[in-house]
Amino acid sequence: MPAIWIQEETLTEKLLEDVGHYMRIEGDISSVYFISEGSEGDYVEHNKQFLQEFLIERNKFPIYLTFIPYDDQIEEYKSFLDKNDCSYTLTHLEENRTYYTLFQKHQYHPPCFTVEIEESKKLRVVMEETFWLPAQNEFYAISYANNLSFSLKSMKEWGRKRDRSVPIFEVDTDSTFITIFHDGAGFYLFSNEKDFASVESLSLNLPKGTVIDQINDTLINNEDTKN
Repeated sequence: MPAIWIQEETLTEKLLEDVGHYMRIEGDISSVYFISEGSEGDYVEHNKQFLQEFLIERNKFPIYLTFIPYDDQIEEYKSFLDKNDCSYTLTHLEENRTYYTLFQKHQYHPPCFTVEIEESKKLRVVMEETFWLPAQNEFYAISYANNLSFSLKSMKEWGRKRDRSVPIFEVDTDSTFITIFHDGAGFYLFSNEKDFASVESLSLNLPKGTVIDQINDTLINNEDTKN
């Protein structure tokens, strides 16, 4: 049984800077939670598996999964998605990135895939192939609506200003979306749905067998958690 930690969060500008990638939200979000199985051992795999089970048990589709791979992986991911009969869009962000090889400087606009997923089997297949990207701190998000866009903004990083393509989520009264934390060590759930209006309602919508070890700063007696 997975054992998780839930942290209730307050939606602030600082939080939007700390969730893994700075982002913006257009509209109001009523609930934000950080959910994690921890950051020890094979934590990326554990957090991926828990997120998969959470999405699959909820059984709400379509799901829109957005990820940004490296420039030299475009054809690889197009081939993978085509082979698995996945509907997707590919765009290139305005941001200009640079990398260096031994003798040459390379610049490119990051590729961004958004995959429309209609069933649990394809969700597993796509996540198994792509979840290593957020573990490398590349952008990765899951939404129940096709409500994500990017806008070029000047951001201060390490004391210098850089132009970055900032993800923007447009939300309404029934919105729920998820972003992955640094190094794949958990995820943030943003929602306006009643299923996630409180920790209690969130707990009732977790996969069967989930054990909650901690809520905020309070350790939980496992006998009180969901069986």
